[in-house]
Formats: sequence, structure tokens, C-alpha cells
Amino acid sequence: MGGQGRHIASLGVWLLAVCAVLPACAPPSGWSVTPPECEGPDSASFVEGFSEWSRGLSPGHAKEDTRDGDSATAADPWSHAEEDGLPVLHLFMSSSLPDDDGYRPARLVYKGRCLLAETRYRGDTSLRFPKRSLTLDFKSGYTFDEPAQAGGFMGRRKLVLISPFNDNSYMRARLAFELWNRMSPDHLQMKAFSAVVYVNGEYHGLFTVTDHINQDFLSDRGLDPGGDLFKAVGGDANFSRLDSTGLPKVKLHQGYEKKEGEPEDGDEAFHSIDALTAFVADATAERFLAERDAWFDSRDYEDWWIFAHLAYTKDSVAKNAYHFRARGPGARFRYIPWDLDASFGQHWNTLRLDANDLDTFTNENRIFARLIEDPAISGPLFTRYRELLQGPLQRELVLGLVDAYAAELRAAALKDEARWGAEYRVFPRWSGRTDLNDFEGEVAYLRGWVDARWQALEQQLR
Repeated sequence: MGGQGRHIASLGVWLLAVCAVLPACAPPSGWSVTPPECEGPDSASFVEGFSEWSRGLSPGHAKEDTRDGDSATAADPWSHAEEDGLPVLHLFMSSSLPDDDGYRPARLVYKGRCLLAETRYRGDTSLRFPKRSLTLDFKSGYTFDEPAQAGGFMGRRKLVLISPFNDNSYMRARLAFELWNRMSPDHLQMKAFSAVVYVNGEYHGLFTVTDHINQDFLSDRGLDPGGDLFKAVGGDANFSRLDSTGLPKVKLHQGYEKKEGEPEDGDEAFHSIDALTAFVADATAERFLAERDAWFDSRDYEDWWIFAHLAYTKDSVAKNAYHFRARGPGARFRYIPWDLDASFGQHWNTLRLDANDLDTFTNENRIFARLIEDPAISGPLFTRYRELLQGPLQRELVLGLVDAYAAELRAAALKDEARWGAEYRVFPRWSGRTDLNDFEGEVAYLRGWVDARWQALEQQLR
């Protein structure tokens, strides 16, 4: 029996044990299995002893099992903390809500701690995937703590679990966030790591765990949690008076959602992003050059263009970005990257992107056009671009990251591929294609794309 089958069988044993000792063994309404009970935010070791009981064994009598050819101690579906060298998240979630867009009750067991939470499916594209992305929102007093991964992932009150269903390399989001972080320590850093996820006791696959961008994210970085946070959700979030089709906008903030800050709704909620858009769209060249750094952090937004151009983040050059401004006079907008599955040689729908296509995205984003069209701005910008390619983003370092991620993810990626590969191949968005890769093929493609892209950029920027 394979590892997944043994975990399911173990779950069955646990349910029998529950029925043997409890007067009512039916799961609570809305739960497909009875979830673990969290004893409180500080209950860090509730699993100890419980996993033995759930198998109907007396403490200290470990039973040997063989999972995928390796000797391992038999465990209930949430007692093991690591699989294939990666941390394991055991998520229990209710299915009682009438739609998939709302939060539902949840429990997360991670390294022996049980955390009360709510969870919801997230994303636009990923909502259509068989394996969907999730947001975890922990109840008051509970935080997710991981000291080792991503340089320390501590005190998180929300998490995002990104499904790599449309990324057979399983690394694009992590690689993109890592490059953004390496460009400057002053960037608003995005932490991410890979983990195996079980849902309601069953293997669910490999995910990328990332920060959730909200007021807690801002506060943790010493920023004003009451400031304006906007998410660009459409191509109209382009800092222009024209929408993405070239027609005049009805409102300048078309394409944005207000995520944090007061007021939450109405035109006044978007006053600050409207004002920035008007400045970018209307300022003379002289005024834009003189005043741009008073409106937004120039390094952030210039680096955004470099980042988009370098990794070819084709779906994140207007939409799929966050913009933050603190309250009070003198505050400037900051940029935060998001949703980067369209990068490093593929679009959001997995279509291949040419490494030699050096699109500047000036038609999609007016702020990019303003940065590139003025030599007084673009000259220093291109100098910085060259310095980055010769320093923290040099080709050999990036290729080394690809190789390191591939080695780290290989065993877990192959297991995920065995679980989801058939559904991936028949997914309507790309089922008619003949250029789909498995994990090994996609890693080779991504590595070759980075090599070719960096060489093209080195030639262009000489």
C-alpha cells in the first residue's frame, strides 16, 4: 500500500478508536472528520500520546510501517511534522458553508501545536483549479510560528497557501519573491517556503506558504497598520486616465480594491490612489522628475520595473500588486509584489514566454512609461539594473537558486505529481497543448529560460 493509502487507513483506525470511547462518534455538523480539539494557544504538545491512543495502541508501543520503501514509525494523519524533507501542515476544514468564497471553521496542526483558525479558498484563476489556494486566518491568541523556514516565519496571524497547480516547477513564486528580497534590504520583504499539506487527514500535496498582505504584515514591518493598502486586481490599475482597453476611465481607481485603511468604501476610500494616479498621468516631465519621490518610493517603483522586466512577470505589471501609503503628511506609496506564477518563461495559463522578448510593459503601466521615457530617470535606473545583474541577481547565483530549490523539492514534487498529474493534463485551460512538462522537464525549461534571459539582458544593458 502506498503512503497516501496508509495515511487514509490510519485515519480509519483513529475514527474506530473514537467510536469505541465516545458516546457519539458522528463528526460535528459540517466536518467530514472529527477535527482535533485545540486546548489553547499555548498547548504546544497535544499530539504527544494522542497519536498512540488514536491507533488503539498503548503509549510506548510504536508500530513499524513502510512508507514508499522507507522504514518509518506509523502515525495518525497529523502526527508527523516532516515529509520528504519539508514541513507538514495538517489542515482540518469544515465544508458546511454554502459557497467556496467565504471563511469556514478550521484547525491547523503544525509541529505538535493545534491552532484554531478559519480558512477560505482564494484567488481568481486558482478557484477553478482542482487543487486550490487557501488563506488561513488564525483565531485571537493563536499565531503560526516557524523559526527555521524562510529565515524565520514567526508570529503570523494569517497565512496564504499558494497552489502550484499551474507551475510544474513548484518554485516560481518562491524564486520571484527571493529575487525581490535580494534586490534591496529596504524592500518590503515577502517570505515564502514550501510545505506538504494534508486536508482532513488525506494527502493534499505540495504548496508554497507565504505572508498574507494586510495590516498585520504592515505592523510587523514597522509600518502604519492604519494606512491605505490597495490591491490591484485588474489591468485598469495602470496609473493612467485610460483603462486597459484605451478608453477613458469613469473613475481613476478602476482596477483597485481597498484592503486596509479608513474609510473602507466609497470614492473617499480611494482618494490617495486617485491622487497618485492623477500625478503620474498628468504631471509634466519636469514636475514628475522633481516630485516623484515625494509621491512614491522611487527605489520601490523603479525596482518593480526591473523585477517585472527581469523575470517577465507578464501578469503582474499592473494588476497583481499591492500599494501602501501610511497616514499623515509626507507619507509615500510603497510597492509590494504578488501573484507571480506568471514568471520565468510562462504565463498564468502555462503558455511559454520567449526569453528574448524584452517587453518594457510601458503600454500596460503608465508609471513604467514615465520612468523609462525620461533619460534623467532611466539612465540611473539602467545603471542600477546592470549593478544588480553583476551583484545579487547575477546569473550564476540565480541558477544556483534554481538548482537548490529543485533538489529541495524533488521528492515532494514527484509525489504531488503522482497525485495531481492526471488532473493537470486534462485541465481545460491547457489540455490541448503538446508542450507540457513534468517536474523534471519544467525545471530544465525554467533553468534554460533563466540562462537565456540573463544573457539577453546582459547584451541589452551593455
